[in-house]
Amino acid sequence: MAKKRTSKLRTRSNTSVSSRQKGKRVTSAQKLNLHLNEALAVENAAVQRLQSRIKQTKIKNVKQRLQTHLEETKRQQERLKQLISDFGNGQKGATKDKAQLPIPTPPKSLANIFQKTMTSAESELIAAKEDAIVENAEIILYDMLTHLAERMNAVSAIAILSESLSEERAMADWIKTNTPDMVAQLWPEIEASISMDEEE
Repeated sequence: MAKKRTSKLRTRSNTSVSSRQKGKRVTSAQKLNLHLNEALAVENAAVQRLQSRIKQTKIKNVKQRLQTHLEETKRQQERLKQLISDFGNGQKGATKDKAQLPIPTPPKSLANIFQKTMTSAESELIAAKEDAIVENAEIILYDMLTHLAERMNAVSAIAILSESLSEERAMADWIKTNTPDMVAQLWPEIEASISMDEEE
């Protein structure tokens, strides 16, 4: 009876592995190239978002840090394009597409209330929160890419991806460290919008 169970387990295990491999088999370089293009699509969207945020923010040090990170992001794009070229072997080039960034949207019931009552200062805080979400998503993205590159023995990619990972971590840390100062600068406008007739 133990032998039958063992063979059933092996059959199940082999079936689950083969069922996951229904797609076209590709080389490790092609697979890495696909993931690099995904990262590039995220960075393409990030450039657009950073440009918009730079125009939108009224806080001088936030504008300066976003400008610095925009330049870092453009360098990240170039590094990714170079890796895509290196690992592409004449295959499909770097994508110009933009990924959808992981920015949360409130339910309609709250969005309607926010729209009627939100100050520009609160909009700034929400944008900073969204910046932090995007940066942390990019940290995970580059961390996973680095681990994939290690597994695929893509030694030349590891240092390049690690550099981008370090830049994303620095930006996320900057947002976290500067949040109290942002809130302090924006608080007077928020406070001015609060009704003095609050009920208990």
